[in-house]
Amino acid sequence: MSTAKDLIKTKRRIFVTADTHFGHDDALRIFARPFATADAMDDALIAGINEVVGAKDILVHIGDFTGPREWSAVEFRRVAALRDRIACKRIVLVRGNHDPAGEKRFDGLFEAVEDIVSARGIAGVDERIVMFHYPIDQWQGRPNGGFHLHGHVHGHGATLARRCDVGVDVAASQLRPRALDELIAQLRKDKPTGFVRVK
Repeated sequence: MSTAKDLIKTKRRIFVTADTHFGHDDALRIFARPFATADAMDDALIAGINEVVGAKDILVHIGDFTGPREWSAVEFRRVAALRDRIACKRIVLVRGNHDPAGEKRFDGLFEAVEDIVSARGIAGVDERIVMFHYPIDQWQGRPNGGFHLHGHVHGHGATLARRCDVGVDVAASQLRPRALDELIAQLRKDKPTGFVRVK
């Protein structure tokens, strides 16, 4: 899959999410998640994905699919079993800081793995959409009304027009992925903010 090109030409619905941190015990405390155990959290997050994302849809996960871990064979099997419980067959991962780099077994769980996705025309959107795990203040296409979707800050980032934290800890997500077309329609109400020219 050549990610950006395929996201542009697909007729499938696209959903976005981030920061599930599957299997991460400390996520319960650090992110104040309302679950007694990491297993209960995983069950709820997977159920939320399966409720809104169909088997033939595309889910773009913008980083931190799992929490930090030692990547043993046992851990890979555990993460693979979690992935298998997600009904959506096509998941594109935009790698986060807790997703291992250079681990072919991990990357093989996804349709594609990228460090960043940046393109115009995704889901029929004329403006550029930049998907990157970390929030950035100046992204490609921003002065022309482009959008930036990210995770990493778990709902604690600064508000910036046309930039959106799509992580599961953001209240608007209700622990579920969001439909990309609906999210962009909402963000489009924000006026684009261009560069300030200093004399």
